[in-house]
Amino acid sequence: MIRQALSLWGALAAPALADTNFEALSESERLLLGAVVREVLLAQPELVAQALAPPPYRAQIASDLALIAHHAQAVFAGKDLALFVGADCDSCAAAQTELAALAAARGLKVNILILKDYPDIEAAFQIDSLPFYVLPKQMLRGAMPAPVLARFLDRL
Repeated sequence: MIRQALSLWGALAAPALADTNFEALSESERLLLGAVVREVLLAQPELVAQALAPPPYRAQIASDLALIAHHAQAVFAGKDLALFVGADCDSCAAAQTELAALAAARGLKVNILILKDYPDIEAAFQIDSLPFYVLPKQMLRGAMPAPVLARFLDRL
């Protein structure tokens, strides 16, 4: 019942809320908003737990960053990013060409590595598909469309 009422209230109030200045609410509006928020939190206490929980994948991100740092010299070889390719990879040539153009446009240098020449890194990074991109703070599996890859490179 409460969920239905809140859903209805949300649907009806959404247009008004879009233009609401929450810093300029009257006392009665604040009390009403507080009551609605309280009802939602009482009905769905998991919202608080989710808000206070650490971001998902924190341990995996930390592990990836540690792997990148540990293998940085071999992977980057003084360049800005790396691309692992292989002879049996149908999309690697296109990925290499796209990455080279995108990187050059941003003044970045790419280290191209043949995966079979780096079995220890293949095992450590758990490379299971090619192409495989390594950025200073991220690893990307599989071919990336140029616009997506450009967004990643713009963050470097």
